[in-house]
Amino acid sequence: MRCTNLRLLLVGGALLSMAACATSRVWADWSGPPIRVVAAARTTRIAWPLLAGPQDGAVATERGRRLGPVEDAPLPDIAGRWMGTWSGYGVIARRTSKAEAEFIQAGRWGWGRLVLADTLAADVPVIVSYRGALGVPVVFDVFQTSVVVKHEAGGGHLTAIFKIDGDRLVGMLRGHATLIVLARQR
Repeated sequence: MRCTNLRLLLVGGALLSMAACATSRVWADWSGPPIRVVAAARTTRIAWPLLAGPQDGAVATERGRRLGPVEDAPLPDIAGRWMGTWSGYGVIARRTSKAEAEFIQAGRWGWGRLVLADTLAADVPVIVSYRGALGVPVVFDVFQTSVVVKHEAGGGHLTAIFKIDGDRLVGMLRGHATLIVLARQR
């Protein structure tokens, strides 16, 4: 009850001080009619000149841009089973252990599982330690020379960036000094 009275007193004081400080001209502007709308008959339409001319079309044709969509180079195929090692800092010293991944790719995107063994005392994301041998469910985005792997629930839990080197993936866990080297299993 006391708090409500205090709030009402403060709001009333603020309104009173605004009204007292306003000059007669400002008060007339505040109490006057709202913004006036200009009639449609008074508006003027302007046609801006086009920036592309016939000479630009000739240049585009000459450079091969007008003949159709530019074809991108095919994306690397990273689907399959990958085995390797991970290396990162533990409680006292650097640790190294087994790493494996299994990816299913559909065009530029895909999903799979990333397993890092023996991570209980290592500087890795908590989700990797919790999931253990089950592996972390991941989704990934493939580019020409790299792959960005994220936890299926979002990159805040786990993000790894790999460089594609033929049948090898070399990468790091974002935010951690953990190196992962994977080789494709045939």
